[in-house]
Amino acid sequence: MSVIFTLTSAAVLAGITLSTATTMAVIDQVADGTLDINKPIETMFIDCDLLQKALTDNGCGITVVSENEIIVQTQCGNMRYVRENNTLPFGLLLDEITNPDELFENLKSFEQDYGRNVQAYTYGHIKENLTDDMTIVSEEVLDDDSLYLTINVE
Repeated sequence: MSVIFTLTSAAVLAGITLSTATTMAVIDQVADGTLDINKPIETMFIDCDLLQKALTDNGCGITVVSENEIIVQTQCGNMRYVRENNTLPFGLLLDEITNPDELFENLKSFEQDYGRNVQAYTYGHIKENLTDDMTIVSEEVLDDDSLYLTINVE
């Protein structure tokens, strides 16, 4: 019997809609002056380690306060990712935004990298946890960067 897994990038699966909503909410609030610095903007980021990796891969200076708070310094302003506990997604708080357009590009890049990191982690986790009666028959990268795995279970 074969089992087929399709590992769709988080950016493709759920992130495109949420990330677009997140980045658009940020830009709209900064541009029209309605940004409430005390109210976090919802993000798709749940895994603290993968978020840290996405931020550092993009050249951001980060300070990890806890697994529920990360302070980020960028050239276009400061950000703080916060959440009440590690089962919830991070919210984004902004401070001293000097370039909303550059911020928008940074956020898109963070979201894409985070999605790739989630996909790579999941792929590695599946491969590490295959039992002796399971073998990967084929692996294929699809046009949308999803991974298509066929696993034979004996």
